[in-house]
Amino acid sequence: MSIQGVSRAYGNVLAVDDVTLEVAASEFLSLLGPSGSGKTTLLMMLAGFEAPTKGRLVVGEQDLTNVPPNKRNIGMVFQKYALFPHKTVADNIVFPLRMRGVNKADREAKVRQALDMVRLSGYEGRMPSQLSGGQQQRVALARAIVFDPPVILMDEPLGALDKKLRQHLQLEIKQLQQRLGATVIYVTHDQEEALTMSDRIAVLDHGKLLQLGRPTDLYNHPANAFVADFLGEMNFLPGTVERVRIEHCDVSIGGNIISACTPAGTSLPPGDPVRVAIRPERLAVTAGQQQSQCSGLAGEVSQLVFNGATMAILIKLDHGPTVRASISAQSHLSGLRPGDAVTVGWSAGDAFAYPGAGK
Repeated sequence: MSIQGVSRAYGNVLAVDDVTLEVAASEFLSLLGPSGSGKTTLLMMLAGFEAPTKGRLVVGEQDLTNVPPNKRNIGMVFQKYALFPHKTVADNIVFPLRMRGVNKADREAKVRQALDMVRLSGYEGRMPSQLSGGQQQRVALARAIVFDPPVILMDEPLGALDKKLRQHLQLEIKQLQQRLGATVIYVTHDQEEALTMSDRIAVLDHGKLLQLGRPTDLYNHPANAFVADFLGEMNFLPGTVERVRIEHCDVSIGGNIISACTPAGTSLPPGDPVRVAIRPERLAVTAGQQQSQCSGLAGEVSQLVFNGATMAILIKLDHGPTVRASISAQSHLSGLRPGDAVTVGWSAGDAFAYPGAGK
């Protein structure tokens, strides 16, 4: 699938702003962003429910830009299932086959196959009201795959489910997509969901595509402060550029000079204010106020939060904001208490400097 310079305007508001990206066959691509980022509008244009103000949408060799939804041969799974409440499970699933004029024998075989794939064999005669939320979502998924579409669109399909069921279905959907070999474009605002399921993630904000890449690349090398902040937890430290080097810069934070990576294409002249970003799990915490091997900032423990397998340590820096470090719950550092003096450090390659004053 090819999305070529696509925009969608509502009056003076650009909901999608000149987005271009290529989606490979059999790829699982997530559109990730906050509310109002344009991800659902982009998905609705791919489905044919919205028309681009400009740009082209192409699947294979076919230009779908002006093709109506029922002629696109694209499967769709909605956030709220959109099942027919007065129809049985089988009748819900068979609907797209009837619309395509598939004969009865083939319809019955395809419905059985789809039910088997979503592990709902034997539920054919039930009504949607007799199903759990997870089962209803499986029916919606079966209806989307029953006619073997090459592309399946999913609009936050797990948003209404509890966390444990959502995590279970994330793996099921990914495994099903791999068995089918279908291309999936998946809208979500859940960062963990996108990281778990995606081959690649497209991060959007205010209609613009900010970064596109594999989950590990986006998480470990965010291109800008928005992606760094939105995708997972991140600490931001305000500082000032002291010296610029190749792919790195030296930053003054509270009188301490630390080194940070400079993202590609970023210009950070000496004297400019920056925000230095470090993941909580990349912070090294040392009891007592002593210089660490790499960078070192003194602080005081303000709170410890038990999260099961991990523990978060909130540390108020002597010259800076409060930062969060993530450690194993079995670490000797779990014995720290509020008020204890500590030093936090990190490797230079784990910190990224982005333009702008700190917050």
